[in-house]
Amino acid sequence: MNWIFWIVLAVVLATLEIITPSVFFFMCLAIGALFAAVATFFDVSNWFEFGIFITVSIVSIYTIRPLFKKLMSKSETVNSNVDALIGAQAVVTEKISLQKAGFVKVNGEIWLAESDGEIESGETVKIKSVSGTKVFVKK
Repeated sequence: MNWIFWIVLAVVLATLEIITPSVFFFMCLAIGALFAAVATFFDVSNWFEFGIFITVSIVSIYTIRPLFKKLMSKSETVNSNVDALIGAQAVVTEKISLQKAGFVKVNGEIWLAESDGEIESGETVKIKSVSGTKVFVKK
């Protein structure tokens, strides 16, 4: 086959990857097509070109694709709403004791807060969890 065929195939596959929401599948095939295009410069048989295309595509699917999926999944994980409060720093605005909940200010909002121990007003705490309209904090 002609090297132009393999380049056009690689461009079409790369375009499909951009258009479709697949997870790096068509791009692995495009990589295989590029390797097959390189193989045509060495004047190999058509069967060998297809063999290179299939082999490189399969190797790409089993090696590059999982790495890319792992990178994409990490970048998409973002806490929102009350989950974003967990681990945040807050300032105690009203004393917190074992018998009585107090209040903390975090991100400009006032939250009802409980703790395992006594915490004085003005101290900085870390939010451990959120339950309804109440946060649980620790020093």
